[in-house]
Amino acid sequence: MPSYLHPGVYVEEIPSGSKPIEGVSTSVTAFVGAANRGPIGVPVLIGKLDDYIENFGAIESESDVMGLAILAFYLNGGKAAYLCRLAGAGSVSASLALPGSTTDPVLTVTASSPGAWANVYYVRISNSNLAARTFDLEVGVRDAAGTFEAIESEVFANLSMDNTDENFVELVVNNQSSLVTISLASVIDPAEVVVDTNLDGDGDGNDDGEALTLGNDGAALSGSDYTSFYNNVLRKFRDVSIIVLPGQQWEENPPASGNYSNAAISATRSFCETYKRSVLLMDIPETLELTSGAFVSSLSLPTSTYMNLYYPWIQIANPLFNEDTNPLANRTVGVPPSAFAAGMYARIDGRRGVWKAPAGIETNLAGVASLQFNVEDLEQDQLNPNGVNCIRKLPSYGSVIWGSRTLSTKANPEWRYVPVRRTAIFIEQSIFNGIQWAVFEPNDHPLWGSLRANISSFMNGLFRSGAFQGATAKEAYFVRCGLGDTMTQGDIDRGQVIVIVGFAPLKPAEFVIVRIQQKVGEK
Repeated sequence: MPSYLHPGVYVEEIPSGSKPIEGVSTSVTAFVGAANRGPIGVPVLIGKLDDYIENFGAIESESDVMGLAILAFYLNGGKAAYLCRLAGAGSVSASLALPGSTTDPVLTVTASSPGAWANVYYVRISNSNLAARTFDLEVGVRDAAGTFEAIESEVFANLSMDNTDENFVELVVNNQSSLVTISLASVIDPAEVVVDTNLDGDGDGNDDGEALTLGNDGAALSGSDYTSFYNNVLRKFRDVSIIVLPGQQWEENPPASGNYSNAAISATRSFCETYKRSVLLMDIPETLELTSGAFVSSLSLPTSTYMNLYYPWIQIANPLFNEDTNPLANRTVGVPPSAFAAGMYARIDGRRGVWKAPAGIETNLAGVASLQFNVEDLEQDQLNPNGVNCIRKLPSYGSVIWGSRTLSTKANPEWRYVPVRRTAIFIEQSIFNGIQWAVFEPNDHPLWGSLRANISSFMNGLFRSGAFQGATAKEAYFVRCGLGDTMTQGDIDRGQVIVIVGFAPLKPAEFVIVRIQQKVGEK
């Protein structure tokens, strides 16, 4: 309470009790899995394809599933994403030790991240000047003839071994290079100079540099690699609402074994169901054709409200094909549909809202050359009831997503539709973030009234945006909080305040039925 000690006018600010709840983002996607290069086990936020290339390298092969997935994602409206590179046990960074004028070795050049990706790079030392105590360092590749070609952004001139010099080698290279880092031997004379080590080593009259070697991608990713990453890292990133696993499909074992599974998918499912804030977009193998409901049942797909399956794979123009420089490359390459769907989620969320099903003629996919399998009415009659969301080519509309079901279609029909589950996540996470102020407040009527008012204001905003069923707010949602309604005195004694929020979700008009009859003429 303020103190009033002398006569006069006192001005005080009184809190209104209004604490608006902001809606969370609904389309931040985490791409989790192997990548060419880049930091391991650290989610890197990207907003466009160029960001991915800058941090994780360009698409260099048709087997670069991560790069192709990112390409498809941004072609179809993707926005913010976390790129989460994982590596198996035994992954090692490529490296090269370089001698100095008096010490060997004096510098170690190490690839900026583990993996075999750096084994194609070479380091060249030139212009070693013992008098000026400087040298140049270049990172590059060798062309088909074996001649060194420096990368423009990886040329560092007049470097010094003196840590007081502005051109100190560690300071310059480690701050500017995207490919390598530099470390010095423990005790180095500042007068040391790194010397040319491969002057015409192959007799061609050129210094072709020395290779970084021993880079290794490590063992294949296991379910425990994913579980460890989720439990130790990704659980802290509350804004992730979609997860895609490039390179992981439900069938891990040959079909002849009769055992369809995938440890990475199972680990991700567990994460989604535990934290209840993300959905997993799952893939099946490119060559697996779904022709009947019985076959889909034989796959033993997970029956989870937090998992969605899209089919079939999509062929896109191969970004590596070039009639002049790479005419033998395939003209098209297959990309799993989950990446396309994730981009479409972001596009529809931005245009219409998370409550609009990401399906229909509005979801015409970009970058599609062809579909791996052609789905017609007969096939979809079998697949749709099993929660398989088909991608179909429709006349006048192109390739579109023609399904919006979760994999809980039969097991939990209350959460049958994708927008229902995603709307619930949106509401839950928005309210979670928006009422943190209530923790440790006095648990009595003022608090209960404030919670009701602020949550009702948020829900009413959604109702006015068309997020719920119902002609009136009363039909669309309710917010309850109070003693004798949502709480007992025992709850209050245990330090609990309980709010119950209900909403009438919009469900997509999956089947549009028009009944026509002849009009009987009036007598």
